[in-house]
Amino acid sequence: MRGWPIGILCGLLFPAMLEAQTVALPGRFEVAAGGLWAASVSAGSADATETAPNGTRFRLFSSESSTASTFGLEGRLGVRLTPVLQLDGSVSYGAPELRTRITSDVEGIPDVTVAETVNQWTIEAALVAHLVRWRVGSRGVPFLTLGAGYLRRIHEGQTLVETGRIYQVGGGVKYQLKRAGDGRLKSAGLRLGARAAVRTGEGRLENRLRIAPLVDVSLFLRY
Repeated sequence: MRGWPIGILCGLLFPAMLEAQTVALPGRFEVAAGGLWAASVSAGSADATETAPNGTRFRLFSSESSTASTFGLEGRLGVRLTPVLQLDGSVSYGAPELRTRITSDVEGIPDVTVAETVNQWTIEAALVAHLVRWRVGSRGVPFLTLGAGYLRRIHEGQTLVETGRIYQVGGGVKYQLKRAGDGRLKSAGLRLGARAAVRTGEGRLENRLRIAPLVDVSLFLRY
């Protein structure tokens, strides 16, 4: 599983590297800020068990957790490497609700759902390939992106801190609202993107891959 991001990178970005050597967007540096929506994702399930005097174990209750969908903020800084490739660094923040449903209690207590707010931070680096041969209208430039980074979650009351890794693959469109010519500001516009995020290592209940869709909208400035 560790080698799969490299395979996706080659498959998605190799065609873009063969594009005609024209600059996708004017300007070498890009600054962007905007909003991010993340879909709900399972956080795992587990049984609470107890050991009987004869050494066997029996289940006291079952629990299943999920992270609710949430809106967050994202900031991004990019630098152009080639006419079509750009390296981005980003930071995002969100405060999703972690919900845990407790069922099948051995004492017959009714099922219940408890919730807490989790502060979640991500730091990520991504390679962006602008598809210069294709356009969306007269000003839209489609792109593909592949990234990896660090995930940190702080539970309510700072009682628990979890860390993990995040891998993201996706694409979108950068639409230029303004071409500024020869000044310091080369262009400005909107970035619309969608990604599949694969998270590992941050779950309290089980350590497995978790996949969630992300949608981002941001304003970008290029210098």
